[in-house]
Amino acid sequence: MPSTTNSTSAPKRIVIVGAGVGGVAIAARLARSGHSVSAVAARSFAKMASDLIRHAVDSWYPLFVAYTGNFSKLQGPSMLMMPFVFQNTFSDLGVNMAEVLNVQKCETNYKIHFPDNDSIVLSTDMADMKKELERVEEGAFKGFLRFVAEAQYNHDESFATVLSKNYEHWWDFFTIANAIVGLKLRVLDTLWGRVSIYFKTAKLKKAFTFQSMYMGMSPFDAPATYSLLNYSEATDGLLYPIGGFNKVVSELEIIAKSYGASFHYASPVVSVNINRETQLATGVTLADGNIVESDIVICNADLVSAYNQLFPPSPYSRNLQSKKMTCSTISFYWGLRQKLPPDNFHAHNVFIAEDYKESFDSIFKKFSLPDTPSFYIHVPSRMDPDCAPTNCEAVTVLVPTGILKFDSSPETIKRQVNGARETVIAAIQSRIPGCSNFEDWIISETINTPLDWQEKFNLWQGSALGLSHNIMQVIYMRPSMRHADYGNCFFVGASTHPGTGVPVVLCGAKLLESEIARLISAGKGFAREKLFGLLNFEFGVTIGILGLVFAVLVGISAMALSMQARPVVA
Repeated sequence: MPSTTNSTSAPKRIVIVGAGVGGVAIAARLARSGHSVSAVAARSFAKMASDLIRHAVDSWYPLFVAYTGNFSKLQGPSMLMMPFVFQNTFSDLGVNMAEVLNVQKCETNYKIHFPDNDSIVLSTDMADMKKELERVEEGAFKGFLRFVAEAQYNHDESFATVLSKNYEHWWDFFTIANAIVGLKLRVLDTLWGRVSIYFKTAKLKKAFTFQSMYMGMSPFDAPATYSLLNYSEATDGLLYPIGGFNKVVSELEIIAKSYGASFHYASPVVSVNINRETQLATGVTLADGNIVESDIVICNADLVSAYNQLFPPSPYSRNLQSKKMTCSTISFYWGLRQKLPPDNFHAHNVFIAEDYKESFDSIFKKFSLPDTPSFYIHVPSRMDPDCAPTNCEAVTVLVPTGILKFDSSPETIKRQVNGARETVIAAIQSRIPGCSNFEDWIISETINTPLDWQEKFNLWQGSALGLSHNIMQVIYMRPSMRHADYGNCFFVGASTHPGTGVPVVLCGAKLLESEIARLISAGKGFAREKLFGLLNFEFGVTIGILGLVFAVLVGISAMALSMQARPVVA
């Protein structure tokens, strides 16, 4: 695939640290623009998935011989939402997504199980939704349609205002127009609060708020704006890429390589090298001591960890340590000796906790595992039979839990894992007919804990989705795609603008491509602008404006005092 993008500037040497979704996407985009791109990472996205698979298969090999086939595609959740973002990404790279990916729509969105053994099925079929919602609450379908209409506005305006724009300076973002949009997006309301306007029963409120966990947030804290996820589910549904999400990333890597990008795995980075005089990066140093020189460094590693581990320490990097983070998870990867009941287990299943709010408070306020957590079960073999041997099942269970804020001892983690496992198994065996001996079906098990997310995948405090998306940590207030001090260092991924989630990260890769192109075309180099050669440009302008305001206020005060001091002439 030859490059179709002309550049008036010389191609840049670009090194990308990490090869997750964002890293591979930006590698493909920049390689297509004619730059020399090298990605270095400890392991590939697909390798991370296969490591889980291999461990699972090896751990029960004596039992495995009794089955034909294998769990070679056992993997984490592969839920593709907002498909137009993926289609646009591939299109931007000159590829028709349908020609390289087999994406199938799930028959339903979720099977939601409640503690009283009732369940609700959510889908894109409006006739089915009407029957299902009205069964639970009279008049609920009208409320649902009104809720989806509001969610559509949040979806469309968020893409126009947030996901398609980069706000480099505060004066770009803090405008009257944006303030009006923010109010319309209900950023000051919570998701739970808005959903409660449209539904009366606790069951439906829970059924349309648990999606905030895709942002790693409690629905009692998440801005109502995030109902945009509900709109995507109601209109596009949930899709599954055959082969799992690693297939999506693998295809992007193939495209990147076709444009000349290179990928080097088993190459962990230990530092980004900085020229103290120019305040620019010169490349990265690998764990084996080798140095990769570059004109631009892009980090797809966890942003908080990167600032604190790869770059020189600074007040900004220390400040990031105190930011609010998303939750962590305890994840179980199970291979089952038999099929789950198809009526009660769809591709995506959610088990709702009895103490719904209390469970979120445990996660986000106490940073611990709830006594009775809600949890999610993904059954990829419902969509892709090759995920499991004949008549067997591949299952992934995600149990949200707190980050490693306080007690992160191995003993505590082990106790939490055992508690989570017992809760999940007990819920399945007690709530689902025909699963009374479910635990006996498990013949393969791999577990990831918050400690694993921190130690194996270098995620700060084991946070699964990076920085939280509360109102003070989004858009301009979220860490910029450009490093705070070093002008030729950039970030792509969950904790930088525009935010977390695969579709959002893909939007971020597109924004970053435009930002780098803008800086190159400006012809002024990458050094951060300095006011009078001393102050950070934005900081200097802010100080100047505050000084001017202060001077005006002093002048007005002086005039007022002068007027008071004048003698009154009769």
